[in-house]
Amino acid sequence: MTATQRHQLTAWTNAVTMAVIFATFVYLGIDFPERVDCVTRFIDFHAIWGAARLALEGSIVSAFDRSVLEQAYGACGEVKMYWLYPAPMTPLITPLGLLPFLAAFLGFVIASIAVLFLSLRSFLPNDRPALIAFAFAPAWLPALVIGQFTLFWCAGLMAAITAIRANRPVIAGLILGLLTVKPTLGLLIPVVLLADRRYLTIVVAMISTIALHLSALAIYGFDYLQAWVTATRDHGANLAENLIELKAMGSIATFLAQMGASNDLALRTNAAALVILGILLFFVWRKAGARSDAACAALCAALPLSTPYLWHNDVAFSALVALFLYRADTANHSVLFRCVLFVLWAGPGLTIINAYTLQIPWVMPATIDAPILMLALAASVWQFGRQPTPPNESHAA
Repeated sequence: MTATQRHQLTAWTNAVTMAVIFATFVYLGIDFPERVDCVTRFIDFHAIWGAARLALEGSIVSAFDRSVLEQAYGACGEVKMYWLYPAPMTPLITPLGLLPFLAAFLGFVIASIAVLFLSLRSFLPNDRPALIAFAFAPAWLPALVIGQFTLFWCAGLMAAITAIRANRPVIAGLILGLLTVKPTLGLLIPVVLLADRRYLTIVVAMISTIALHLSALAIYGFDYLQAWVTATRDHGANLAENLIELKAMGSIATFLAQMGASNDLALRTNAAALVILGILLFFVWRKAGARSDAACAALCAALPLSTPYLWHNDVAFSALVALFLYRADTANHSVLFRCVLFVLWAGPGLTIINAYTLQIPWVMPATIDAPILMLALAASVWQFGRQPTPPNESHAA
């Protein structure tokens, strides 16, 4: 068997293993509701599907009422699920309400993987085993099993980077504007665009963001905005008071709270990290820009680290860091480098893998996700520092 065949076999084995873990999780952990059945176990997609049904009924604003949202997907008992997306997300999820829950969920998962696969193709055009390996990385598992938008967001970011590298600033700006349907993950994107002198992209992103949100509010009304602001404020205050209980969050703030820090200190530290990461990214992107794989790896590590509102599914950015590090240093075959790539490639999926194998009690999102992202950032900065910096040719592109 040739080396290429071995790599292909490894990649496909990984894809099959991931599919088996996903299928097992679905079989053991999810009750699929019919239209009126009572459901006792929940994933995030229940809230998305319920909101879609309410949108079809013309009562999307009521999705911010947890009791109404429960009834929309046939829940029973106490449920701690929210609808917290801004208005532009609503038309994107509404078609899901036309389908039964199981069909909508599986269709959403398949579409997530397909969109991610397509966005990765331009980064691995002649390396199909690596393409398969990254498209089916264990890091995506938490987002897939709960039905979250992480893969779509990461695919959008990759598409925007591709457009920037191809000197298509308008397309890049339109894509980045669309990403504001999940705004917490993009706090540092304006910083890197400014550092890379992508002024036209910034302008297009601003205009498209404003147009997107105003048009959605024109459809769903100002009441939606008021309900969203109120629900987001109340939800944020509740989380800030209960960081120690949030085992499924992976932010710096949650990690510090789990280690014994006060909630106030944990949140202040996360805010300080946002500032420090912004300065670091500005320096890296001013020097190298979007054409540098190491700079893109640093961005993908810093985006999730910058927000205190980081659920474990969004730590999957670590797989993108592994992708850019893999591209940046294909000649590095040291054991340490491969171990780092493996940890980043597996990312938050390590918690699910642990649940099916070793079952180590402390291997949970709140305790390992932030260290994984810190490792990702450190590896990115190290890679950036050890390689010759490519000339930054952006200049107001």
